[in-house]
Amino acid sequence: MNGKEIAKFLSGIAVNQVLTHGALAASGVEFRLFGVLYDRALNTTAAIIWVVVAILLVYYAWLKR
Repeated sequence: MNGKEIAKFLSGIAVNQVLTHGALAASGVEFRLFGVLYDRALNTTAAIIWVVVAILLVYYAWLKR
């Protein structure tokens, strides 16, 4: 298995995180898990960071020659 195949797999995980944190931020759900408060600000920040990670992984996996 090469690096591009691993990046393809990880890009799927990253997109899942974007959708999850984006939906939680949009709906305003707040909960505490292992002492961390997942509020709108944290979910918005996480969604933005995961978008950047997903774009970088997609670029490496599919677009870079």
